[in-house]
Order: sequence, then structure tokens, then C-alpha cells
Amino acid sequence: MAAQDPAPMVAEQAPLPTIAEKTLGMEERAGLFTFYWEENAGHLWWKIADLDRDVLYATSLATGLGSNPVGLDRGQLGSEQIVGFERSGPKLLLVARNLRYRALSDSAAERRAVAESFAPSVLWGFEIAAAEDGAVLVNATEFLLRDARGVARTLERSDQGSFSLDASRSAIYLPRTKAFPNNVEIEATLTFVSDEPGPLVAQTAAVAQSVTLRLHHSLVRLPPDGYTPRRYDPRVGYGTVRFADYAAPIDAPLEVHWIRRHRLQKRDPGAARSVPVEPIVYYLDPGVPEPVRAALREGASWWAAAFEAAGFVDAFRVEDLPAGADPLDVRYNMIHWVHRSTRGWSYGGSIADPRTGEILKGNVLLGSLRVRQDHMILDAFAGGENGACAAAAHPGVDHLLPADDPRAVDLALARLRQLSAHEVGHTLGLTHNFAASTYDGRASVMDYPAPLVRLGADGALDLTDAYAVGIGSYDAFAIRYGYQQFAPGVAEAPELARLVDAESERYLFITDADARALGSAHPQASLWDNGNDPVAALVDALRIRALGLERFGAAQVGGDEPLAMLQVRLVPLYLHHRFQAVAAAKSVGGVTFHYAVGAAAAGAASPVAPGRQRAALEALLGCLAPEQLALPATLAGVLVPPPPGYGGERFAGFTGRTFDAHAMAAAAADLIVGALLQRQRAARLTAQAAADPTQLSLRDVVAPLLAGTWQSPQPAGRRAAALHRVVQRVVVDQLMDLAATGAAAPAVRATALWGLREVQAMARAQNPALPDQAAHRAAVHRDIRAFLDRPADAVPRTRAPTAPPGEPIGSPSGG
Repeated sequence: MAAQDPAPMVAEQAPLPTIAEKTLGMEERAGLFTFYWEENAGHLWWKIADLDRDVLYATSLATGLGSNPVGLDRGQLGSEQIVGFERSGPKLLLVARNLRYRALSDSAAERRAVAESFAPSVLWGFEIAAAEDGAVLVNATEFLLRDARGVARTLERSDQGSFSLDASRSAIYLPRTKAFPNNVEIEATLTFVSDEPGPLVAQTAAVAQSVTLRLHHSLVRLPPDGYTPRRYDPRVGYGTVRFADYAAPIDAPLEVHWIRRHRLQKRDPGAARSVPVEPIVYYLDPGVPEPVRAALREGASWWAAAFEAAGFVDAFRVEDLPAGADPLDVRYNMIHWVHRSTRGWSYGGSIADPRTGEILKGNVLLGSLRVRQDHMILDAFAGGENGACAAAAHPGVDHLLPADDPRAVDLALARLRQLSAHEVGHTLGLTHNFAASTYDGRASVMDYPAPLVRLGADGALDLTDAYAVGIGSYDAFAIRYGYQQFAPGVAEAPELARLVDAESERYLFITDADARALGSAHPQASLWDNGNDPVAALVDALRIRALGLERFGAAQVGGDEPLAMLQVRLVPLYLHHRFQAVAAAKSVGGVTFHYAVGAAAAGAASPVAPGRQRAALEALLGCLAPEQLALPATLAGVLVPPPPGYGGERFAGFTGRTFDAHAMAAAAADLIVGALLQRQRAARLTAQAAADPTQLSLRDVVAPLLAGTWQSPQPAGRRAAALHRVVQRVVVDQLMDLAATGAAAPAVRATALWGLREVQAMARAQNPALPDQAAHRAAVHRDIRAFLDRPADAVPRTRAPTAPPGEPIGSPSGG
């Protein structure tokens, strides 16, 4: 019998070297984790001594692209996660915990059942290169040089081309790689390449095909015990951490909401007023110039008064960043001054403990170009060459704001103070409150403020209260809810409930979801508006706009500045009423409500009174009159095309590079008609009238809209008649859009079709003498007939140009 082959031998794995052996000759950086820098290879090695310790992991951008639409800004935060380690043989896994599903229970088995029901995420797998006394060493270089911020995805979503990370042009950035006892900060230079980069990248990057950014990684010790999460009340505006608690009793809500806030504790918990154990300190970017720096410091410092009102002494400070400190170090709450190629939003964000909502780092990004837009808004009212017109209308007044008046700069700085306070408010945990401009004389810095421009008794421009100073009464109330500390033995929940029950009716809170959209319903919730009566404020805005246009002229540009920049300054003046008009439109089909809590709050929603709706409609229809849309004839010779190399936001048109007054009027009219015929507003009008015949119906809006544009006599004069036709066309196009959209309610589409048939009949019946008027009516009749016959395949229409963005950018979100 032949001998059997011996069993195959398993090769023994060589023992791992010790960490001391593996890191011999490397530069050591000891802290929360110890890192070793291998200079010759360009590698960063990571020693993990406690595999059972979870940490917080966060990313941010140290440098930016400089393009506001793309949104990759210097100082911008990414996401934060709680991560832990799992060792399996020669491999070490970095695992992100899934905290969206939990069991707030003392039972380990119950917590494990939930943890095993929902997937965690392994962020990286490391090969263990050395081990020593329970600690392991891994090469972290590839982990740190990956696209952890999703830069390539961001560029692709922004239509800037398909970019990929080029490892050969990426490396650890050692000057900002540091280790501290409670956190480790590591930075990496990453280069993204594309053969077909988009125009925004070409506009900002040194070489469009190669975009180099620096990505910052923070590994942070989890906060110590002693922080108590605070429940969220929907009547007070805070950002939250939300999760499902599967240990909740059957008769209790499954979803838990805790507010995001800083840890702030009294040194003497029993005292009504006490200094804190640790104050909240914010640091100013060293790159902020004066006088902006002083304005940002002052505005952010307003919050100290709110904490004083909540029982804390010297609890909030604003200081200069210490020399040598890294602004992305998680230990520093920062106010960054961010530059972009175009103006844009500012942001207030934070790094928070996902387990509790405790804010560990507040992070403000303030866009530097916004202050220039605010200056331009005020500068548009500066004295111009048409002074005789204003002097005749207002004897004794020869200017609104003299040319080169320093108040334009002062008002821009006042806006920066408010902006600084607003964004810091976000980093304290607060959300927007877009109702606050309508009560208590502008009750919150968490609203978006329009400059409050008034006319004095003598007809001069009054800017004494253009922007509010200090936090508002709502802000103090919100900080009390979020940060007030109760004496030992006092139950927190009932005290907070009593506070909000007593004050929430006074301090109305309405935030983004019910304010930003054009079709939102609440008559008090708008952006960039003023006053508790939006209709009266619209009337005032139109008066100020008219007087400003009378004064507008070539004197608005000076020195060596091209005359063409007059077109840029015209935009905010001509559309001075735009946001107040949107605010007034919310009364049409509007609904008042608050974020009520409990059955006792039944009846918290009710339609706006019919009289208020009709007053708003009348004011808005007045915005469509030719005299409101016309420019002074004296401007015809000064609105010249820009020379090469000069940009800025201008009205689009159909006349090439020359100024198009009709297109500008169409854009302004489109804003008004579009607000009135917005499909959700139209549906509310239909529903409200069906429930209450005294309420305004959609037909009650369409009929006067047609009466004022199609049934009214043609105005005298060729300019006025042409503008009248512009508005008529806008009305027809908006009715077609409303009738054609499948998202509109059936009754709404029916009314829009009725309006189109009414216009069709008017266009056919009337026989104007002017050839232009006859051609216009024939074209409208033909287009409506084609639309009614085949609306899905109607003849092409020339739409009104879109108005330039009045907000920092034309984006639906912001800080």
C-alpha cells in the first residue's frame, strides 16, 4: 500500500513587529491618538491604544474653490459621526455607529437588539502593521487622502464636469496636522482632475483641469458626562437631533427630538445669576479687515445680553483667535471671513455630539461680498442728476442721500453686525424665525432683515433705524428656553413647559418650511420684509422706490467707474418693493397659524380676513400700472452696455447688449402676477371660498387682474401703451402656466382656463387703431387658441426674463 502524502503544512504568519520597532526614526505626534510621520514615504501612521473607545470624527474644508454656486468654501464643515474600532485578525475596521435608531434603556439586551436591527457603516479597513501591549499601528495615509467630503460629487452635481481624485497630486499637509490630549487635527492636500471642467471651475481655479483643496480631519474625545439633553418644543426655533427610541412605551412617541445647544453650566447652580463653569467663546478670523472686524465683533457680542437674561454672568464672549491656533481646531468656535468670486449666502453651522445634540464647535462662514451688495442698495439712493424732478415734487429737498454719503458705508456695516449676530445665533442652536419682523419692532436677529427705509416729514430719506441694534425679544426668550439652568431639585420639563405656554403666543415662531416658498400661506412669515402690516409696508416701499427713481442718474457712478455700472445699481432700486410684494401676497389666500402643541390648541389655524385679502390684492395690482413700471425718460441716454471685463447683475433683455426697458418691466410684472397666481395660493383661494362665500375666491383674483390689464382702456402715450401690452402678455403666460401644470388642483386649472377664454374673447372683440396693439391682440388670440386646442404641444412662447436674484444668490436655502 502506497504511503499517503503528509497533510499540507499551513505557513505560520510572522509575528508583528512592535510599534517601537516599526516607527523607529519616524516623527512622533502624541495626543488623543499618537501619530507617526514617515518622511521618506510620505505616510502617516496611526497608533490606537484603546480599541474600545469611541470618538467623534468630523471633516471640514481648510481651503475653498471660491465659487458660491458650487459651495466648496473655506472653513465649511462636513458631517460628524461617532466611530469605533473592531479588530479581526490582521485587520482593523473603523465603524460609524448608527444613532438614528436607539433604545434609551438600561437593558443591554434591548440596546443590542436595536443596534443589530439597523446597519452601521464601515468607513475604512486598515491592515495592522505592528502591535504592542494591546495597541495597534495602522497606516492611515490612504484613509486621510480619500475624498471624504464628496468634492467630486459636489462638482458633478453643480454641472462642473466629472472630476476624480489624483493620488499622485495629493499628500498629507503637515503644517496643520497636530495632536492634543482631547483631539487630533489632520490636514490633507487633495487634487481633483477633469478633462472637461465646467465654467464655474474655470472661473475660479488657477487651472481648470486641476482643482486642489485641503481637507481637514478632526478626531475628538467624546464629551464627559454631565450634559443633559433638552427636549425640543416646536414653538421655539431650535435645530435638533432626531432618532427613533424603540424602548419608548407603546403609548409614547417613537421619535425623540433634542435641541442642539452648547454645554453651559452655572458655577453656582442654586444662584439666580452665576458665572459659568466655562463660558462660550467665539473667535474672529485673523483675516477679517477693519472696519468689518469691529462690526462682526460687536454684532456677535449682542448674544451676551441674552445669556445675561437667562441667568448667566459673562457667559458669552468674542475674542481674537490666539496666535498659532488653527481655526479648524474643534476647540475653537469660529467666525470665518470667506471670499468667493460672486456674492452669496453666509452660514452658521456646528459640530455636535450626535448622541445628545451638545454643540462642540460653532462655525460661522460670512461671505465678504454681501456687504458690497448692501452698500449698493443704499448707494442706489445717492443724489443723481435728476435732482430737479425730486426738488419739484418735494420743495426744499434736493436729495435723498447725497452722493458719497458715508451713511451708505455705515448702513452696510450695520447690516454686517446684524448678519454676524444672525449666523452666530445658528451656531448657538437657533433656526430662522421669519415671523419676527412683524412684532415687537423686529423681534429677532434670526429673521432676514430688509433695510427699513422711511421718508421723513420733509420728504428726505430717513435711515435712522435701517437695521435693528441688539438681539430681539424673541431671541432672549429662545435662549432662555435652550440654556436656562434650573436650581437643584427643580424639575426641568414642567418649568420649560410653563415658560413656553406663557410666552409662545407673544413670540410667534414660523420657520423656513412655511416662509421661503412663494406659495407659503402665513401672512406674517416672509423674508426681507418689514412691519406688522405687509400691505402698508408695500405702499411705503413703492413711494420710496418712486422717489429714488426720480433721483437716479449718472451721478451714481463716479471717478473712473464705467457708466455701465449704473445698470447694476438700478436693479435693487427698481425692485425695491419685490420682497414686500411677496409678503403682501401671502395675505391673499393666506392662513394664520402657529406650531401648536396639544389638543387645547385646537383652532390655531384660520384664513386671513376677507378685507385684508382684498386690500392686499388691490395693492399688488397697483404694482402693474405702467407708471409703476416705467423709468424716468432722462435715463434713456445713460444706461449703456458694459465695457469688456465688467460684470454685475443686470436685467436680461431681448435687445442684445443694449438696455431693454420692456424686458425689465416684464420681469417686474412677472414677480407680481406669479405671486398672485401661484398654484398653492390659488388652491387655498378655491378651498376657502367653497367653505365661506364671504372669502376671496380665485375668480375674485383673476377677474380684477383681467379688468386692470385687459379690460382697462389703453393708456395714453406710446411708452405707457407698450408697457401695458407687456403686462397683458405676462398675465396670459402666467394663466397658461397655471392651466397647464398637472400639480395644480382641478378647480384651479378650470378657473385659469376660464380666464384665458375671457382674454381670448377680449382680444378678438376689440379692434384697436394702433398697428402694434392690433398685432399684439392677434398674437395673444392665436396663442390662446393653440394652447386650448393642444396645451401640451402649444406654440412656443417668449417668456418674461427672470429678474436678477434679490437675495444673496438665487438659491432656495441659506444661512
